[in-house]
Amino acid sequence: MKRKTDLNPNQTHTNTSKRPKQQLKTLNDMSAMMDTDEKQAEEMDIQNPLVYVKHLTFNYFEKKVLYDINLKVMPGQRCLVVGANGAGKSTLLRVLAGRHMPPSSCEFSVLGTRAPQDQIGGLAFLGNNWSRTVAFAASNVAYQCDMPVRDMMSKLQMDYPERRDMLVKLLGVDLNWRMHQVSDGQRRRVQIMLGLIKPFRVLLMDEITVDLDLVARQDLLNFLKSECETRGACILYATHIFDGLDDWTTHVMYLKAGKTYGVRKLSEFDGWSARKNAGEHNPLLRTVEARMRAERKEEQNFEEAEMLVHEKAHKAMGPQGGFASGRASMFAAGRMDAYR
Repeated sequence: MKRKTDLNPNQTHTNTSKRPKQQLKTLNDMSAMMDTDEKQAEEMDIQNPLVYVKHLTFNYFEKKVLYDINLKVMPGQRCLVVGANGAGKSTLLRVLAGRHMPPSSCEFSVLGTRAPQDQIGGLAFLGNNWSRTVAFAASNVAYQCDMPVRDMMSKLQMDYPERRDMLVKLLGVDLNWRMHQVSDGQRRRVQIMLGLIKPFRVLLMDEITVDLDLVARQDLLNFLKSECETRGACILYATHIFDGLDDWTTHVMYLKAGKTYGVRKLSEFDGWSARKNAGEHNPLLRTVEARMRAERKEEQNFEEAEMLVHEKAHKAMGPQGGFASGRASMFAAGRMDAYR
């Protein structure tokens, strides 16, 4: 009498021979499903903005710095953030980078989160500060400290060795540089390299190229343009240096005293296309310059009108310091309606 364990060898061989094929089919099916999911995710990501802000108003204590900002940046876009000093450019980028918390009253999303963090989830922020968090230090380490570049890279150089080597070559960085002995331009190149080693989806840059020479700046812009076109990343770049940006920029956001009309295509920005077609040199620079001069003239006119109001109010005062027949009440109240 055969026991249950005494199976026919041929039958056993037949059953087990089917398992690898079944397992392979299952793995292939799973792989196909994963590929489909990834493609769908990529397609969805292309259709959805990487940065989305609606009705953002931000205060520094009692001072209102940003007024009802609306912003949408899609994959592949390279958006310049321009405006006069004090217009709110740096504040906006710091809010987007998670350095300042956005108010709960606004709609806010950077890479799908209301609480973005630099170097987490595909976000990179390059500001004008001279400090960086280093793995073995308890807090930020200044870029001017007595430390070689290779020690400031810590885990990044192990995680992304090929990208590190490419950026080292691109920016002309020497890993043996000691940070307290280099120039500001060399120090800035190190900061940029460290900020870009980890691949980004959203890059925020605040006047970061100001210390770079012409070659380093142009090589960096070419690399960043390629990142947007090949990987679907997006960039918001606040700058006052416009050389070489006419062929780099896709969109422009102009800020005036914390207010903006949103993001526009470069071709639709304040007559840029007309200047470009007319063959003007640096049409983007000329377009922004014209807008800023008009803004400054408007401010001067307002200040002159305000002075006129005070002068008329002073003349309307009586010799004893009182109002003559009450005619100066409007001026004493500081009303400017008739002079705007």
